[in-house]
Amino acid sequence: MEQMKMGEREMDVAHPFFTHMGMPEGVGNYTLRLDGVATTGEGKTEGDFGFHLETGLSETVGLHIRNDRVSSNPHTEITFQFAALSSQDRMSGFSPFMEFEIPTHEGEKTIYTLVGFSTAWATSEFALNQSLEYSPKEEDVEGSASAVVKLSERFFPVVEFIGEAAKGSLPLYTMLGGLKGRINKHVLIGAAYKVPVSSEKEFDSQLLVETDLEW
Repeated sequence: MEQMKMGEREMDVAHPFFTHMGMPEGVGNYTLRLDGVATTGEGKTEGDFGFHLETGLSETVGLHIRNDRVSSNPHTEITFQFAALSSQDRMSGFSPFMEFEIPTHEGEKTIYTLVGFSTAWATSEFALNQSLEYSPKEEDVEGSASAVVKLSERFFPVVEFIGEAAKGSLPLYTMLGGLKGRINKHVLIGAAYKVPVSSEKEFDSQLLVETDLEW
């Protein structure tokens, strides 16, 4: 009964667009985020797609399999998340994780190992999630934070801040604003707009359409 209640509560508030959930999913719960992305820069627009699968392997261990840019990103992330500290309802807490970036494009052979942590503060009305990770081989730090509010039973405004800093390069920061709507118990559809907020930038803007499948 406790796991069923956890699953029901996890579906009360929508997942963010990019940010990892701060705590592992409940055992037997699955969430698949499917993305279509249009990136505009240097006077042209390019399309791509991505996915993010989350589930719980045990009461304290979660699994993420993710690639936000399948066509242009030659690595897919496999992350094992460990709930070290959690609230009584297991919706809020602190989770260290280990991530492996596995090559999925022909000609790419390097495997990257990253370490990091995520946090969550969530109720049935809102969810704040944060993730920070470090790649020793790349000397790169990446992080994101999100806020999702349950505006009504069907609508969820989302704000996210995403940053990246690498040795010898200027940091990159972006902001995202969007809205997700629940179609039924198992499906949500959302749209978001993402823009750089740092002097250094990789693109001018991104338009994102995302479908969440929960079961």
